[in-house]
Amino acid sequence: MPYKRFIVPREIIHGWGALKALKYVETKKAFVVTDSTMGKLGYLDKIKAILNEKGTQSQHFDQVEADPSMDTVKKCLTQVMEFSPDLIIGLGGGSPIDAGKAVWALYENPDLAEVDWDELLRALPRCKLRQKARYVAIPTTSGTGSEVSFGAVITNYQADPPVKKLLVSFQLTPDVAIVDAELASTMPPSITADTGFDALVHAVEGYTVGQTTDMVDSIAVTAIKTIMEWLPKAVADGSNVIAREKMHLAATMAMVACSNSGGGLNHDAAHQLGSFFHLTHGRANAVVLCHFLSWLYDYNPERLALLARELGMEVKDTRDGTQKLIAAMSDLRKRVGLPGSIKEMGIDEVIFMSKLDQLVEYTIASGISPQRPSLDEVKELYLKVWEGAEPKLSPG
Repeated sequence: MPYKRFIVPREIIHGWGALKALKYVETKKAFVVTDSTMGKLGYLDKIKAILNEKGTQSQHFDQVEADPSMDTVKKCLTQVMEFSPDLIIGLGGGSPIDAGKAVWALYENPDLAEVDWDELLRALPRCKLRQKARYVAIPTTSGTGSEVSFGAVITNYQADPPVKKLLVSFQLTPDVAIVDAELASTMPPSITADTGFDALVHAVEGYTVGQTTDMVDSIAVTAIKTIMEWLPKAVADGSNVIAREKMHLAATMAMVACSNSGGGLNHDAAHQLGSFFHLTHGRANAVVLCHFLSWLYDYNPERLALLARELGMEVKDTRDGTQKLIAAMSDLRKRVGLPGSIKEMGIDEVIFMSKLDQLVEYTIASGISPQRPSLDEVKELYLKVWEGAEPKLSPG
């Protein structure tokens, strides 16, 4: 059997108040990449106070938008190049952390800032990082998992419609992840639900889609069980410290599993739905999930049924197990108040149908899924997700 790699940050520091551990990270000059919300919440000031207390010079860039662009990355890069930090800190949800990773890669390899998208995607895996700086990721949402992944999602707005590009390199794995649930405790219920479902899909895809290992399986199942139990509690009461801690760590675990196994068509679709129709990533994942599992039944029925068993369901056969798994995912989505179809989210049907063929092409080109669905398969999936009817398994 071929050998496998298992890649995680050198340190994952977690628990309520873990942000204090930043004072032990060695640095003389630190640069924080974040968004404006982190300033409003006071989190940026907290970090700068910790850095100042230890005598570290610091600067920050707080203009990262949702679904960050390469223009934003380059704007931040200019400031980073002038400051020459030995540490870059990504603070926020997936957008600031991913933007920070991209800035870090270009800071270490400035020539990549001038190449086109295709060349960047090809060259990045061969490039070295950590020659100038290390990277610390501090997530403030419980979903993205970017703090432990070796990817970064940057949107190409030069395309029409915009398309999300996944920059991938083992080198992009942060050196330190500080997973402090206190920073996620201000999320409102809707964002808690959105990000929680993003984490759920990471873990489900990690278990069911690709080549897994015992390490991946155990982490994925634990994450899924935790999310199914604690996400409704976190949505219902954001002040529940235990629920916040459970969800924050589960999100990290889910991405550890997904990064070391692989994502699937669910994420291919969610990325493009977000680009085409400006849907939040977690919500896009949520509406696709049950139909994705129904589609995946034709490829990996045994893994779907095995996951149902791992979650404590009585399973007669693969069909029964998959149906029960889909029912459980649907029930969880309803309990946390997320929509069950695209049409429920205010998207005009005429506009959706007019973009459907291009949406299908972009989804297949996204290329995360190890399965290689046909145009017709993906189109059928989207039509089902649009309508939101109860998923049905193929005969057999």
